[in-house]
Amino acid sequence: MQYETYDFLGGHLTIFYSKKGMTFVSLAEDPVADYQAWFGEMTVKPSQERHYGSAVSDYLAGRRVDFTPDWQGRGTELQREVWRALVETNFGETMTYATLANQIGRPTAVRAVASAVGKNPLLVFAGCHRIVRSDGTLGQYRAGQNWKQKLIDFERNIQ
Repeated sequence: MQYETYDFLGGHLTIFYSKKGMTFVSLAEDPVADYQAWFGEMTVKPSQERHYGSAVSDYLAGRRVDFTPDWQGRGTELQREVWRALVETNFGETMTYATLANQIGRPTAVRAVASAVGKNPLLVFAGCHRIVRSDGTLGQYRAGQNWKQKLIDFERNIQ
């Protein structure tokens, strides 16, 4: 497993990936510890090449990011269904957990959908930050509510 770190909105964004695709995205100050908290003490090393620079540039320019997720066989069927839907969310738009549940055809599974959103390993690129509570409040975000608000504000302001 390799990773690349980029300057990103006043912080850093680290992308972990395998030969099959993007596996994990971290906004943490210690991205390797963040990765290992999810996947265990796996060996990871910094990449000698930049494979995801265009993905970061596309995001920062407000363009849809084309990438291949590698879920590493992780997640339940519902979680992977939610994660695929998150990849398709629109830049600069938010929706509620209930709307997302309806969108994937599981209107009675709002709590399970919210849980799956919280377990999304691909921050930023699979837009879990775009999913908010029905009352309009942010809800939780693995990188913290400050990052969630920063991403939402960035996307709204770039359009």
